[in-house]
Amino acid sequence: MTINKSSGDELSFQNDIETEFGDNPGRSLGSYRNTHPDFQNKNCGTLTDLPLDTGIPKSGEIKFSDFYGKKLNIVIDYYNDTGSAGGAENNILNREDDGAPTMAATWRYVNQNSRVKVVGNYQSKPTATLNQGTYNLTNATTNTSWQGGKKVFIHVNKKVGGMKSVAQSDRNRVALRTGGWPNNTDLQIDIGSSGRLQGAGGAGRKGTTNGGTPAQALPGTSALGVEYAAQINNNGIIRCGYGGGGGGAGSNSDPNKSMTDYGRSGGGGGGGAGIPAGVGGAANGGGYGGSIGTGGAGGAGDHDGGGGGGGGADHGAGSGGGGNGGNGGDQPAISTNGSAGNPSVGASGGARGIRGYGIIFGSSSIQSNSTGNTTVSANQGGVVVGGIY
Repeated sequence: MTINKSSGDELSFQNDIETEFGDNPGRSLGSYRNTHPDFQNKNCGTLTDLPLDTGIPKSGEIKFSDFYGKKLNIVIDYYNDTGSAGGAENNILNREDDGAPTMAATWRYVNQNSRVKVVGNYQSKPTATLNQGTYNLTNATTNTSWQGGKKVFIHVNKKVGGMKSVAQSDRNRVALRTGGWPNNTDLQIDIGSSGRLQGAGGAGRKGTTNGGTPAQALPGTSALGVEYAAQINNNGIIRCGYGGGGGGAGSNSDPNKSMTDYGRSGGGGGGGAGIPAGVGGAANGGGYGGSIGTGGAGGAGDHDGGGGGGGGADHGAGSGGGGNGGNGGDQPAISTNGSAGNPSVGASGGARGIRGYGIIFGSSSIQSNSTGNTTVSANQGGVVVGGIY
């Protein structure tokens, strides 16, 4: 339990200090300094030279009074995980390949012991249980190992990605979520200088054949879901995934002095930037009249840039053809709509996909009680409250 005693109250080495921080081999105060040879886990990614807790000396004199109000420090490792081989992103940790559970810090805490580092390493991680069907840890007021709270660092120092959308409602899928922690936990989210937390890019849409408006391109997904008030230290990148480009509308024509009517396909929209990146809309070989014209495929996005839209098929006689696909979105530029065919047959190009969010706070209370880098620029997704998936 947290050492809740204040100055003037008597501290017990065994019942207070060792209960919170664990037994060191020499059973001495000196071994709790991070310069002692027995002290472990003081360097975790860019979190370096960590003390047992803030205010406990790293070297020199150490005394009982240094332990008043101190908590066990725990680091959740998203800084050294290379994810799965193959898949959408080879050896980059991402929700698409590695699954939603491991991208929830509370689930990782309970289920992936190798990714949980207790500073000092004199104490086992406190036990905790996830509430059924949620990523919230049970409020462990009766669990003496958690009583009074702990200090938890969620640390990202590699590229970490999200999960692609399959519907417009998937915009709020986050790459990484905090989950809910027991009362009095001090939660800190640290994005290191090599850390990049980003949602997935949306897919571009295939163009239509001859006529008709393509469905809206898919949205990018979001980066960070904050479900417990936290100190956010962003020394890297927190960025949304970007929407796919709209598909081009098809066209048909009956050119003068020609015995042939023409129907042509629109181009596919480009994929949005993200981790994983969005794919482009497929080529469309449908149509009629003469040599069948194919609407070009949209280009795939990558981590930084959206893919270009595919060109619409030319009629081959006279002017015009299917509409061009729109470009996938990225940080410098939003995704674009597909174009109408020429001549237009009453159908517009498909609507572009919208980008995800940078940070989603679970509630306005969580947002107002969080500190540090709690904002993200609009071109990296901005901030919204509510709806973390």
